[in-house]
Amino acid sequence: MHRQLKHPDTPEDNPLGRVLKVYHDAPQRDVESLELRLLEAVVDEQQGCEKGLSMLKLLAALAPMLGLLGTVTGMIETFQVITQFGNGDPKVMADGISMALVTTVLGLIAAIPLLLAHNILSGQADHIRGMLEKQSISLVAEQAETTDNQAATGQTA
Repeated sequence: MHRQLKHPDTPEDNPLGRVLKVYHDAPQRDVESLELRLLEAVVDEQQGCEKGLSMLKLLAALAPMLGLLGTVTGMIETFQVITQFGNGDPKVMADGISMALVTTVLGLIAAIPLLLAHNILSGQADHIRGMLEKQSISLVAEQAETTDNQAATGQTA
């Protein structure tokens, strides 16, 4: 997209190029129609950029919950062992406590990278959307200036 910014007259197959293509496909479009078409193109590209982010966010939230479920299960097992055999032998309780701690760690190990990935990808999607919106506004302003100049000189659009 950065290369596309340097050459806006030749749209390529990237989000910005597809938005620019909407502008280049109908250069004599009135300003309101152009604005709506560009907005539609930006929304379409935004949906493409954000695809899968909600699932990533869900998995990042779900992983610690699964770890907590394992923790609770391990503690229940530990208390059942204490009920049956008493708490005199720590080796008897070790399995349940170990299971509780391992599941907690695994939940966090899964959640942390997922949360980081979601944050990074969400930031990139926001950056792309901002760039597309800025370029769209610029194109609408350019079209409005062209229309105003043509009206001032008596030409028809």
